[in-house]
Amino acid sequence: MTSLFDENLPMDAARTLALYQRFYASQGPSLPAGKSQDMRFVDALSDVVDDCQGLILDSYGVIGLGSAPIEGITDLFDNAKARDIPIVILTNGASQPASQRVKGYRDWGLPIAASDIISSRDAAHQMVREIKDHNPEARFSYLGRHVTAFEDVKGPIYGDGDDSWDEADYFIFLGAIGWDAADQAYFESVLAKTAAQVIIGNPDVSAPVVGAFTFEPGYWGMRANHHVNAPLLMAGKPYPAAYDLAFAALQEKAGKPLDKAHIGMVGDSLHTDILGAKSSGFFAILLSHYGLLAGRDVTKEADLAQIYPDVVAKYLVR
Repeated sequence: MTSLFDENLPMDAARTLALYQRFYASQGPSLPAGKSQDMRFVDALSDVVDDCQGLILDSYGVIGLGSAPIEGITDLFDNAKARDIPIVILTNGASQPASQRVKGYRDWGLPIAASDIISSRDAAHQMVREIKDHNPEARFSYLGRHVTAFEDVKGPIYGDGDDSWDEADYFIFLGAIGWDAADQAYFESVLAKTAAQVIIGNPDVSAPVVGAFTFEPGYWGMRANHHVNAPLLMAGKPYPAAYDLAFAALQEKAGKPLDKAHIGMVGDSLHTDILGAKSSGFFAILLSHYGLLAGRDVTKEADLAQIYPDVVAKYLVR
């Protein structure tokens, strides 16, 4: 158990899956019953595009890995456009607003507008607004040095010399770039003596990049929960609010009502993408050849997690 929360050890797929299973088995959304025989295996996502009224795509592990796009992503967008199938992106990346993220997608040749990008940042912002509506005097503070703060939520950002952490009612954790064990130890010492709650704007434990896995806010939040029983408010996949926002954006783009059961939610993670999709009533499609589950036995992992996608596709297109 200790090794799960030792950031001196490298993050990898096995550790990521163990952390997801430990946390979401008890604190994740409810899941419809399923079995491995329910899963349909296909070569490519393009094999089932015609079954979908629209697509919601994860970013890491589906559209790209770090700074590199995944082979076939432009073809997938072209195929969907030819069939009048709208696409939006639902990502747990929360450090920057969509307006700052869209350029990277366009550099890859993808026809994506800022309105097409829904993130756990949006779900966290919605959560903060709801808290403020209920308690206008609530005090918020941000974690992380490389995040863009919400325009309507003022507060100190860690590292700016402000000593008011002990007075915060809520901490907003949007991005973990530059966050390390020393930051975490101090943060946990604050949480141990206050009743502050932690809004995790990115519930991912890690993100796959070329040749490695990063440590994301979900990991640090789970560590704080494990060490000092910190209360976590998770904003993003697999929790329903993020999926509701993505579905609303997809219907807006389509210009008509859509049926959730015919909306393909495509992701590389059983515990965030597929768990969230299934619990929210979407058509859950696991992309298995790239991100978190690359090289692993999908049926075995699904049985261990008791999370079963409707479709498992190796690649994006044939």
